[in-house]
Amino acid sequence: AVFVDTETTGLDHDKDEVIELALLPFEYERVSGRIVRVDEAGALSALRQPSFPIPEESARVHGITDADVAGKAIEAEAVRAIIEPAQLIIAHNAAFDRPMVEKLWPIFEPKHWACSFVDIDWKAEGLGSAKLDYLLMKAGWFHDGHRALSDALATVFLLTQPLPGTGRSGLKALLDCARRPLWAVRAEDTAFEQRAALKARNYRWDDGEGKRRKAWWILTDDPQGEIDWLETEIYQAPTEIPVIKMPATMRYSARLWSE
Repeated sequence: AVFVDTETTGLDHDKDEVIELALLPFEYERVSGRIVRVDEAGALSALRQPSFPIPEESARVHGITDADVAGKAIEAEAVRAIIEPAQLIIAHNAAFDRPMVEKLWPIFEPKHWACSFVDIDWKAEGLGSAKLDYLLMKAGWFHDGHRALSDALATVFLLTQPLPGTGRSGLKALLDCARRPLWAVRAEDTAFEQRAALKARNYRWDDGEGKRRKAWWILTDDPQGEIDWLETEIYQAPTEIPVIKMPATMRYSARLWSE
């Protein structure tokens, strides 16, 4: 597997760019999820000059300045050498990192992805937040990160630790979740006043980008359960509800609705 972390010029997938990329390869036992080797020596940690100046508000978060990235580039071959043999790519908020890296390096597109932020049920494990520094603090460790490789190393370490609720390792819990068949259920034509109920059930908003109907949507391993809930709580009647199979090669991608 490879853990991916980025630092960027901002949070807009359309206009912002990667300025730092970390790729941390590691090996794990397929069944147990035990991490047996972290290849820090083979990791990539590189800076990249974007096409516009780094905004001050972003620089305050990660500490990377225009002077740091001046003239820097990340070679596609260096990325390919690490990503091509990987069976799984993980990020802590893959819904952000995956679209950012796929814009620059298509080698990421066919890979199976998982997310240590959402593919572990941190709340069910008794933890009040999925933020990395909080999770490490609750495990008894201090982390002052916001640079890509240090965050990658910290998260892979966190995945080796037993979870407080079930006692499974973080990676075992992530793999159990990520290996489930998932479907995207889209709730179109909902009333404005229903948004609070949809958000409370962890539905996300898709504005359609002018290419498809606007909708609230959720990834689930129980699409019929979501259909039943929507028809009872949101539509109050039987309704045609789109359900789309979502393999791990598409999850968290900006290409989510392209197939």
